[in-house]
Amino acid sequence: MFENAKLSRPTLAVDPVHDGRHKLRADRPLDRESIPIIVNLPDEGIAFFTYTWVNSAGDAGAVLAIFGPGVGDKPIQLGLPDRPVPADMDFSNWTIDGFTMKQDLKFGHADVSWTSDVASVDFTFDGFHPPYAYGSNAEGCPTYCADNRIEQSGRAKGTLTIGDRVIYFDTTGHRDHSWGTRDWIAFQDYRWFQGQVGTDCSVHFWHLQALGSTKLLGYVFKDGLMAEVTDLDFTWQHDEDFNQTKLDATLTDEAGRTTTVEVDFFGHYPLVPHPELVLVEGAGRAKIDGRNGVGWLEVAWPVAYLEHIKSIPLYRDYAGKPQ
Repeated sequence: MFENAKLSRPTLAVDPVHDGRHKLRADRPLDRESIPIIVNLPDEGIAFFTYTWVNSAGDAGAVLAIFGPGVGDKPIQLGLPDRPVPADMDFSNWTIDGFTMKQDLKFGHADVSWTSDVASVDFTFDGFHPPYAYGSNAEGCPTYCADNRIEQSGRAKGTLTIGDRVIYFDTTGHRDHSWGTRDWIAFQDYRWFQGQVGTDCSVHFWHLQALGSTKLLGYVFKDGLMAEVTDLDFTWQHDEDFNQTKLDATLTDEAGRTTTVEVDFFGHYPLVPHPELVLVEGAGRAKIDGRNGVGWLEVAWPVAYLEHIKSIPLYRDYAGKPQ
């Protein structure tokens, strides 16, 4: 698989076994495993994601969120609360009520569906480049994030149904897959980005502050070569609510290449994985090396901090200015 793709070094290769479910440690209460898949439809003014997880006690749940001006002022939010699932249920046939995700366990193909009276999705995901693992970084995967975490872009094709409206799409999307300890409160803040141009270019970076240090992880896949990101220069703009409105970034990778990214965001959704942290999801139109594509920026904010800076008019005056 991915025969025409090259890696900048052999240690970037990921064993396909990690496309399946992992055994979590019961003696680590923060252990969890999760797989989000995101799809961005800027021509419709809509973005959506499915997100499923299971914790070390074997309780699992899922969320479907659909947002953007094409949906209206309020996002569509559907959730399946935690409940016990079979220990032997793998991601080859992961089913929770009306949500199903079937991965081929080879980092290739997945079938995803969510059926409800409010909204439904039914689509396929086909990875178009090798997966990237945070554990392949010289410093490894941050211990508060996961034992390891994988990122991969792919082609997403199917339907989104909202009421009587059926939207057919054939576009690109992205998924990640992490397992191990996830300590949301360890993060001081972060910016997680992914974007694609067709099925021959994918860019991902995670720029974060935690434990008093700054980390940079990610990759660039283009021209048939995937290489890890080594440097990032970026500015971003936000509105008065500190929702991201624009991103300009230049990435350097270990193959010596530079990649430019420009994104204008059209839709936002606040995902709250912990009462003390909010992830502001932002979907937009992108230009990567001047080519039209899609981009998604997730910004993590401690809730108390975000409420504080939003309450100060002086800080809100920076809205629309590069940060």
